[in-house]
This record gives sequence, C-alpha cells and structure tokens, in this order.
Amino acid sequence: MRLKNITKKAGVFLLTAALAAGIAGGCGKESSSSSSSGSSESAKKVENVGTLNVSFPTGNIRVAVNILALKLGYFEEEGVKVNPVNLSGMNALTAINEGDGQLDILTVGFVPDLQALASGYDLKFIAGTAVEGGAVIAKKGNADKFKSDSTKIDLEAVTGAQLGFVRNESAWVVARQYLLDNGVSADKIKEIEDEKSGSIKYYEEPINTAQAVQKGEIEVGFLPMEFALLYADAYDLEIIVAAGDLQPDYVCCREVTSSKKLADSKAAFVAYEKARIRAFEYYKKGETDADVKSKVVNTIADYSGKEKDYVETYLYGGVTKYATDPNTNGIVKYVEAAYNSGLLSSAAVDFSSYDIKQNIDSSAYKEALDSLLKDNPDNEVYKSLSEQYSKAN
Repeated sequence: MRLKNITKKAGVFLLTAALAAGIAGGCGKESSSSSSSGSSESAKKVENVGTLNVSFPTGNIRVAVNILALKLGYFEEEGVKVNPVNLSGMNALTAINEGDGQLDILTVGFVPDLQALASGYDLKFIAGTAVEGGAVIAKKGNADKFKSDSTKIDLEAVTGAQLGFVRNESAWVVARQYLLDNGVSADKIKEIEDEKSGSIKYYEEPINTAQAVQKGEIEVGFLPMEFALLYADAYDLEIIVAAGDLQPDYVCCREVTSSKKLADSKAAFVAYEKARIRAFEYYKKGETDADVKSKVVNTIADYSGKEKDYVETYLYGGVTKYATDPNTNGIVKYVEAAYNSGLLSSAAVDFSSYDIKQNIDSSAYKEALDSLLKDNPDNEVYKSLSEQYSKAN
C-alpha cells in the first residue's frame, strides 16, 4: 500500500509540529538560466501574451506546482505575467464572476465552486491542482475489523459501526459512494445518516474526530490525510484505507475561471498552463533526483514560510497527489457523490440531472500539453500526461 512509507514517526512528528503551529493551509526571483535548470527544454523568452491574477492563498502548499512555476521563472519564460493574489473561497469566486479584474483564476477548492455555480456564477473548470487526500481511520489494533479481501473495506462492518467526521468531509463523501457502488442500499445509508437515530456523529474540527476514535465514542472516523497522519501517534490512530483507494484520483482542488475571461485571454491561459505543466514535470523529477527534490522543497518552504521537513513530507510523503489534468471524469463522479451525500442538497441547481460537463473547458490545458509534447516528443512526463488526459477527459 502506498501509505506504508508515510507513517514514520519522524514524518508524523514534523507534520504535528507544523500543523500545531497553525500552518495547515487548507487545505528572491531567480534568473532564467538558473530557473530552467532541470527542465527538459531550453528556456526561451517569448513575447508577453497577457497578465493573469491568480490565487496563491498565503501558506497553502497545495498550490505547490504554481509556486514552482512562479519562482522558477516558467511563467515569465512562457510569456505570461502572473500576479499572485491572496484570495480563496467565495470572495475569490465572486471576484472572478464579477469580472472586476481582481482575480482571473482560483486554484483551490471545489465544492464552493459548485455552490457558486448553482447560484448562477459564470464558471469554467480548466485544470487541476491536486487529487485525493482523505483517510478512513480506526483505533490502533482495530483496523483489521473493517478490512476485507474482496472489497477495499468490509461493507457490513463499516455500515454497522459508529462513524464520525466533520460535516461535509470529503473522505466520507467518497466512502459513502463506494458503499453505494458496492451494493449498500441508499435506504441503509440514509438510516445511518439520520441525525436522531443514525450511527454517525458530527464534529466541529478534525481533532475532535481523532479524539472520539481514541475514546471509543466512534469506531471509524474520516479525516483529511494530513490530519490522519498528524494525530496517528497522539490519539492511537490507524489508517484503514486511503480515500483515494476507494475512488482513485477523486478531485480535490480544481482551477476555475469564467468563460469570458478564458475567451478574452486564451493565449495567456495556454501560456499559464504550459508553465504549470513544466513545473509539474520538475516536481516529478524530485521523486528520483535528490538535488531536484531539495530545490523543490526549499523553493516551496521559502515561499510559504513552512518548515522544510513539513514541506518534504507534504509534497513527497503521500499526503496529497498533485495533478494538473482537468479530470472531467473525476469531476463528474465527485459531483455525483457529493449530490448523493446531500452536500449539494440546498443548491438552487438540481445536480442529479445537471450536466457539469458544460462547465468544463480543458482546451487551454490540452493546447499547452500538445505544444510541449510536440517540442519534446520523448519527454516521459509529457507523454504520461497526454495518456492521462485521453483517459480522464
């Protein structure tokens, strides 16, 4: 299991120290010659094709690919000026929708995007930031009870257990859909979720979920992966399964803009995505090249203000998975799961029949990827991304 190497006490301790200091986000400029070191292509300055105001929420390293593209000079090399803006959530979505020039691209979040879209906002999903990132947990020594040889989790054991999580936790949304997809009836799920007689307890914060598992108030909890690792030793937690194993590559943060902004500044968006894809390639090199890994970690740590050890664990320790692909199929599947879980029940739009594909425009990303692959036909990362795009969109 890919989680095997990420629960070392050192990594968990570092996550603990970092997050306890309040740096759990959310979830000097280099010359062109130095910034392009490690890139598969020679850096070529091109004429500026526009300016984009992009959300870089302070301290949030889920936008690591964007940080790399900015600090390594890739945006500049591709001819687009990117202005980092500290905006997220509904404020960011309103700025995009109103078109006042304050923000062009939101890089974090997904469910708020859907809620804004349901309110009539003009939004287009254009690319990805990260995927997965959740965990299903139990008390140490009790996890095997909820495992199965035939399914990822034991359906009967889980549906018969006392469950708990922060309301609208994505790990539960994904697990819930997995139960439905594997034969658990919708009526049974509704029975479990009944707030008066059901077997789910809701908590205000992730730490409350962890403490409830330790105390035996609940048997199975659902947490973001970083918190599952953070609290593992302190609250005697064990990971039953990663939510990503229940639904591989389920969408987390998507990049969103408006259809008008995309149409008006298409060349800038293409250049922006080229820089991001190059930055993602450089990040991937860090998996096998210690020098590149060190530079990636140092760059993100310096920009975000996070401890280097925390950044390394977050970026390369399995806490989340970075993915630039728009992932149309993943968006469709998660919207279905979110609707089924009641997460979008109050939305003005009926997401049970709404075609979310009309709000996805991957053309800038595809054009950027095709351009890079044309110039670098033997680049393994670009080839892999092209294959991924074909399957996911």
